[in-house]
Amino acid sequence: MSFDNAEPLLEVKIQHRVGVLTLNVAFSLTQPWTVLFGPSGSGKTTVLRAIAGFVKPDAGRISRGDSVLVDGAVGTFVPAHARPVRSAGQSARLFPHISVRGNVLYGADGGAGDLAAEVMALFRVAGLGERMPRELSGGERERVSAARAVVAAASFGGPGKALLLLDEPFAGLDTALRDELLVALRNWLAGHGIPVLSVTHDVGEAFQLGAEVIRIADGRVVAQGPVGEVLAEERMRLLGQLQS
Repeated sequence: MSFDNAEPLLEVKIQHRVGVLTLNVAFSLTQPWTVLFGPSGSGKTTVLRAIAGFVKPDAGRISRGDSVLVDGAVGTFVPAHARPVRSAGQSARLFPHISVRGNVLYGADGGAGDLAAEVMALFRVAGLGERMPRELSGGERERVSAARAVVAAASFGGPGKALLLLDEPFAGLDTALRDELLVALRNWLAGHGIPVLSVTHDVGEAFQLGAEVIRIADGRVVAQGPVGEVLAEERMRLLGQLQS
């Protein structure tokens, strides 16, 4: 699948109230990997949950190609399981009575065994397939949860059919391992034509991915573009702190 496409991979325009925050965002995804960047409480996770179908926005529209996932004007709301979207969140929620391999394969299309083995190796959990979630460390559970989302996205109707959402799924890993996994995952997903929207507030992670960046603050998109443009000031500020 080529990403050089005039058609947006996803279009989002939603309004939603979350506690004291009024979320009012509009953006389109056109690049293989896009980072939603902003401080805690800015609305990033709510945006991902609305795209995934876990939150019904108060108003607005979300579409992926010809598929309308949400349209408040006519009452359209496609349930999460029926959307061409798969996700992994900050907390690894594994089925406690299913093995690691069973968890990774859960939600995947039939015949995904070889794919699951490949992705488990990518996430360095290949040797844990027969273990139960209670036998895993916190970091291992995070990687298994992310592997499950990747397998589900990759097996959904063929290459490029599903969008992958990642909400800081490696937050509990040490920096070196996280960085290695992100690079390997970026290359693997690009090779399989699977677009990604991920959440982070880590400037270094955004630059490492070389991603398109959507910067959000107080529930609104304040900038979108290449990471070197959108986060240039943030990077200089951090470099200044390290040198002082």
